[in-house]
Amino acid sequence: MPQKISYEFDTVRLWSERGILFCQFLGGNINQQLIEKDVHQYLEIIDQLAKGECMPLLVDLRDVVGSFSIDAAKILINNTSYQKNILCEAFVTNKINNKLLVLSYKRIYEPDKQYRIFNTFKEALDYCEAKKKVEV
Repeated sequence: MPQKISYEFDTVRLWSERGILFCQFLGGNINQQLIEKDVHQYLEIIDQLAKGECMPLLVDLRDVVGSFSIDAAKILINNTSYQKNILCEAFVTNKINNKLLVLSYKRIYEPDKQYRIFNTFKEALDYCEAKKKVEV
């Protein structure tokens, strides 16, 4: 079984497991803003973890209070490696403001990438597993 490789920063943990990329925002109820410098760093790690494969991405936003800069959103959407490596996105959140943030981002910046928003980690993981099987 392949070893799980994990990268942890002050506010984010990124890892790959069972053909799925995971992104967990850390720190609980702190106010976070995703900025350009961080996006570049996270994109490099995602590229390393994906190893050229197209994988689902599960983003855990539970208990996170935050936003993203417009420039950070543009960097993410215009990054060819990210677009090539990410099959679909599953967002887990328990806060209405995060649901609205994801919906706004997807509508404005990335309307074509498949995504869903879930209330539980298990539902999001099941979605990623199903998408992965369809792609194979």
